[in-house]
Amino acid sequence: MVVILQIIKKNFPKVIKLPVTKILTLVLAVVAYGTIGFHLIEGASWTESLYWTFVTIGTVGYGDFSPNTALGMYFTITVIIFGIGTFALAVETLLEFLVKRQQLRLMGLVNVERSNHVVICGWTESTMECIKEIGKDFEVFVIDEDEDVRKKVLKNKANFVHGDPTRMKDLEKANVKGAKSIIVDMESDSHTIHCILGIRKLDKEVRIIAEAQRYENIEQIKLAGASQVISPFVISGRLMYKSIQDGYEAMFVQEVLAEHSNREMKEIEVHFNCSLIGQTLLEADIHEKTGVVVLGVGEEGNLIIDPPREFIIKEGDIILGVGKPEEFTKLETCLRT
Repeated sequence: MVVILQIIKKNFPKVIKLPVTKILTLVLAVVAYGTIGFHLIEGASWTESLYWTFVTIGTVGYGDFSPNTALGMYFTITVIIFGIGTFALAVETLLEFLVKRQQLRLMGLVNVERSNHVVICGWTESTMECIKEIGKDFEVFVIDEDEDVRKKVLKNKANFVHGDPTRMKDLEKANVKGAKSIIVDMESDSHTIHCILGIRKLDKEVRIIAEAQRYENIEQIKLAGASQVISPFVISGRLMYKSIQDGYEAMFVQEVLAEHSNREMKEIEVHFNCSLIGQTLLEADIHEKTGVVVLGVGEEGNLIIDPPREFIIKEGDIILGVGKPEEFTKLETCLRT
């Protein structure tokens, strides 16, 4: 019973958006039948007749209303028969629809109707870590054809869409046009390029983050339409090289990006009403006021690493820094005032 109630609660908003069905029409017809009948036969008011109809259909039997004529008694019998049968059919149909929809969702066969969600095309070990990092910030939909992938996706509390990410119709099922961002994480760069080309035909503006398996294919993936390309094998290879000696650079990346033990790397946007707009980094003195170490500033799609102290902060700039969570909270507060 609890499971049924949970399914109804989750899917009720979808149900009320459906067109008027035959079942709803039938229920309304029975209610109208009983209300009009009690009003004409027993002389009850419209409000009393409506109440009488629901009490009769629900077989509650409070006894506050009862037929005074033989015709009224026969009519009450018909209301009970029609009412119980109709409402039982309505409940059965509703539950069948909700349970079937839940089963389709688990199988990845439901078209995505959400917006501002994240779509992940393909599945690798990087995908699983990405889903963990996204957490509850966005709803995630993974599109793939593999049954094992479906089980892993559901285990990680994400949504599964059964389909081939390189096919247009399957990308439409995942509603890539309404997505916040799309992550392409295919097993080969050729599939990645094919997938990105399909996405760009559906949406030319959506942000696409792609993983490159080979360094020499990064430019081709960008030309296909990727907003950003990440090559984990190149990154891990260089970190291993840096670790041959003391390895402090690798320790920094591991500490800040992977483990989040004390400090993290984060991006904060400068909003239009920020008091720091027009100030230089030297005047803003972000580290002294908040504790966040500024590593770079994102400006019109370009990242300026270690910006000069004379750099003037502008609306829309992205501050890239390293700090503790509470330090970033101070910075966010500072940028809002």
